[in-house]
Amino acid sequence: MKAISCLMAGLLLASVSSPAYSQSLADLAKKEKERRQAVKTDVKVITNEQTGKYAGAPVTTTTRTAEANATDKTAAGTEGAAAAKEKPAVDEPVDFQGRPESFWRQTFADARQKVQELENQANVLILKRNDLQNRFYREDSGYKQQEIQREIQKTIYEQDLNKEELAKAKASLADLEVEARKSGALPGWIR
Repeated sequence: MKAISCLMAGLLLASVSSPAYSQSLADLAKKEKERRQAVKTDVKVITNEQTGKYAGAPVTTTTRTAEANATDKTAAGTEGAAAAKEKPAVDEPVDFQGRPESFWRQTFADARQKVQELENQANVLILKRNDLQNRFYREDSGYKQQEIQREIQKTIYEQDLNKEELAKAKASLADLEVEARKSGALPGWIR
């Protein structure tokens, strides 16, 4: 009997405190919403041109509106992004044509990545063709064998395309290496 009365008292206490708790959650949600709106309007922006003056000095930022940021982004366009991509850091070495080490490293990484992806795709196509051939010989129905044979022919065609693309990618990588050496890129940048 005593346990039941304690349980009833606990339930009564929980039911009384839950409306107060939900009201405090609502207040917290409202405060958080207001805080997020305040943060959205105060955006701190440092452009690529300004990074040099902050290299060794303590960082001080200015607040700007989201509208100012949008106009800066559209004004910069793709030309600004391409120029910033090729601009060397303050102490980054460059080749004879002014392209920095980071340009060559990124260019070679992209070219090698493409070759690797095409080699992986070639391996997948080989496995797919082997699987289809195994299915072809296990199948008793002539109709299903014809369907599988079409898929095998399609896979062979994809393999031929992949071989051509892989050869082009490898040739492009070799040409890129020659271009880098002619422009004075250091050997460490290429590897």
